[in-house]
Amino acid sequence: MRTVLFCLFSLSALAGYAQTAPPLAVPADAVARLEDVKETTKQVVVTKATKARLQAETRPEVNRLLVLAADDFVRITAAGKPTREAYLQALDKNLAGLAPLTTDEQDRRQVAEYFQELLEIVGIPSSEGRLTAFALSPAPKQ
Repeated sequence: MRTVLFCLFSLSALAGYAQTAPPLAVPADAVARLEDVKETTKQVVVTKATKARLQAETRPEVNRLLVLAADDFVRITAAGKPTREAYLQALDKNLAGLAPLTTDEQDRRQVAEYFQELLEIVGIPSSEGRLTAFALSPAPKQ
């Protein structure tokens, strides 16, 4: 009986530990780099790779949402002990807000590149397919 109780207590302790997300080792200069990206975004929505611009009629709103996304990343980073899950949740939330405004594939690719840069700044090499799915998803019905 003791063995069974010991096993149950051990398993419950392990289950609780498995659900706790470990903190992410974020580079020391991440907040400063995120602030730089945010300031650049306030000026113009441009990707480094293509230097193409989003459609003029959606640019201000997309720009505003990208700045808010960078703010989310700064907030998560500055709060201490950020987790990968926190960044990915912020990514999901922000992509959902941008989806209706990015109607063609080129716009979506630019937004995906922007978020990839944010993820790389905080030390996350992959969005686990989120950015690819966003970039290749069909335009929303208007």
